[in-house]
Amino acid sequence: MTDKKPPAPQEEEKPKITVVDRRHSMLGDEGGEAVEPVEERLPTYVERLKQEAAEKDKRLREYIAAYKENSSATDELRVRLTRENENRLDLFKANLFARLLPILDNLKRAAQAATASNDFESLKQGIELVIRQYAQELADNGVKEIPTKGRRFDPKTDEAFITVDTPNPDEDGSIVEELEPGYTFKEKLIKAAKVKVAKFKG
Repeated sequence: MTDKKPPAPQEEEKPKITVVDRRHSMLGDEGGEAVEPVEERLPTYVERLKQEAAEKDKRLREYIAAYKENSSATDELRVRLTRENENRLDLFKANLFARLLPILDNLKRAAQAATASNDFESLKQGIELVIRQYAQELADNGVKEIPTKGRRFDPKTDEAFITVDTPNPDEDGSIVEELEPGYTFKEKLIKAAKVKVAKFKG
């Protein structure tokens, strides 16, 4: 008996896939020829907007450059003015100290004379001389003492350091005593007068 071999399996036939490129029908004419790409054209208003944006960007760069230039010039001017003001202030201080130094010299001489002779009357006279000289120097430069005698308390120029009771209502708010003088410089208060003020107590 002869053994029969089973038939060999046949390979399945794979389906054939065919790709048809139909793009030529959209890109060309009936003959399928390719058409040259058309240059993109922007609408007129878009072109105008792009041109305006470019012009504004250019002007902005010009403004920034001008601002930087002006800022640099302003900084240089500020530095120069600051230096000039400092020089003027130094000159003013030098002139002021030059006028005050003789007063200091007189005060030193008065102290030396009183020490050498033990004469306190000479010391007193020397101090009074220095006070007059100093007060005159202040007056010549626009510094004035605030008068307080015989007037009422003024909060604009006075400082009530002490209050004392008074039974007289007419004396209420009047200056009883000046404790420290006040001063103005060209109508501007530079030191308030310290005073004793009467306060009515009924």
